[in-house]
Amino acid sequence: MSVQKNFVIKNGLEVNSDLIYADKDSNNVGIGTTVVTEKLFVNGGIGATSLIITGVSTFTQISAGGTTGSNNYFLTSTGTGITWTSATSRGSSVFTSTVSQTTFSASYTVGFVDVYVNGVRLTSTEYTATDGTTVVLDDACFGGETVEIISYSTVPSGISTAISGITIQEEGVNIGTPASMNSINFVGGNVTATATGVGATITVVDYDYWIKNNTGIHTTSNVGIGTTTASSALTVTGNGSFTGIVTATGGFISAASTTPITISLVGDQLTFTASGIGSTTFTLS
Repeated sequence: MSVQKNFVIKNGLEVNSDLIYADKDSNNVGIGTTVVTEKLFVNGGIGATSLIITGVSTFTQISAGGTTGSNNYFLTSTGTGITWTSATSRGSSVFTSTVSQTTFSASYTVGFVDVYVNGVRLTSTEYTATDGTTVVLDDACFGGETVEIISYSTVPSGISTAISGITIQEEGVNIGTPASMNSINFVGGNVTATATGVGATITVVDYDYWIKNNTGIHTTSNVGIGTTTASSALTVTGNGSFTGIVTATGGFISAASTTPITISLVGDQLTFTASGIGSTTFTLS
């Protein structure tokens, strides 16, 4: 039979009791049920080659790979599908102690570590674990004990939030390792850090080398005035004007000579001395 016009049902639809049910009052449709609380209510499984959901979805149970997973597991992509992954990772480092040993090296997240000696779990007051790399026992070992350090992490297994590919230094001294660092905070008005996607650009506009305290300001670097090439502790390009006394304990050197010259005044005797050459004295009157 062929119908060449629109097929209109105005008073609801029911096919084979509950195979397909349309409620005209709520405008909801049920498949496999006549109790339809949503726009489309399916009592059973759904087979689809593609499923697009644009709104909020609520699931009471999800199955992947034939299982609903375990407590504290979540779904991750394998590249070709999905699988359940543990949200808690656990690592163990086992040592045989030496005589008087107290320090053991192990990687852990501070606050997520347990320490066992010969199978007995120590309380947090019996050891120190505050740097993420070492555990220090309060009491030294006799030697031969089995020390196990168990580390836990809230970071999902196989996923790392640590910074990779760089080492953080302050004036050439390492202050952190990529494996243990997960953030960098740039502080100061002279530092500008921008990042888009992968990668970052850090610009130091004018680093403040000066140290300020109650003794004044000072620096361990050369200072240039009128020049950016400071070859001495103080390099001045231009004239200098001083209202106080200028003291040069090592003497003066002219631009044309590298020989230091000292000037001394004793009574009315003014003496000029060129290091390694000689001196000349004038009597002032």
